[in-house]
Amino acid sequence: MTAPRRGRGRPTVFEPPTQAAYLDAVRHGMRLGDAAAHVGISRVVPTRYARTDREFAAALEEARAVGAKVRRESVPHGEYRYNVLKCRCLDCTRAATTGRAARRADAAPAPTADKSPAEETAGDVHPIRLDRAEVGKSSTSFLLARAS
Repeated sequence: MTAPRRGRGRPTVFEPPTQAAYLDAVRHGMRLGDAAAHVGISRVVPTRYARTDREFAAALEEARAVGAKVRRESVPHGEYRYNVLKCRCLDCTRAATTGRAARRADAAPAPTADKSPAEETAGDVHPIRLDRAEVGKSSTSFLLARAS
């Protein structure tokens, strides 16, 4: 019988200390690829390892959830946080309200003294000219005009 060889073959890349460092980096809000680069491994190693080790897979899912919450909480309070992250604190609500009011003010047309707002919008309609199109002939512009 031959003795098993030691020290030969490919060294283990993702040992328990490396796993712990990787999971800690993910828990602190690092993205998966950045955490892998921080630890010094390829970004596919943890995912591949999670397929075979159920305990590591569960720890990775927990770390991902905590890291996502950390990243979400690090977003500054403002209109983006109100609209996207649904934060309803006083700062975010105030920022969203002033942002909407400013956009409405920018979009509203300035009323003129000689025209009413109804007369101003009536000028925005453009008539369809059919002077060159003949019935029976194929004309793309005529077909588009009829379709609308």
